[in-house]
Amino acid sequence: MNLAAFISVMRRLPWIPCLLLLASAGCQNLPLEPVPAPAPPPAAPLRTHQALDADLGWVQSVNPRLRFVVLDYSLNRLPAVGDRLDLIRDGVVVGELKVTGPSRGGTTAADIVEGEPKAGDQVRPRRP
Repeated sequence: MNLAAFISVMRRLPWIPCLLLLASAGCQNLPLEPVPAPAPPPAAPLRTHQALDADLGWVQSVNPRLRFVVLDYSLNRLPAVGDRLDLIRDGVVVGELKVTGPSRGGTTAADIVEGEPKAGDQVRPRRP
């Protein structure tokens, strides 16, 4: 079969190339066993209680390289920019933060003055 005859057949039957493409696309080997999904990352500890009408907040996330934290005050009054806060873990003061902002909704940012905060740590106004 010469090239001209082949082209004439292909012009009359345009569905043949599509059929060949579909047939070759469906031929792939699938794994015999399903691959398990990766485990989800661990979540921050859940708060089981929170005092209302208090000046308490919690560390939502930490950026140790840039030395700042995001604080969650979703049910309590946000601290003012410049306020100093005690960082509390298991009832013990382990550091100090300074509120720098910005604030959005119930969250605000603070610089790490001292200590190593972790997500879930409690913060309250610094007491003299």
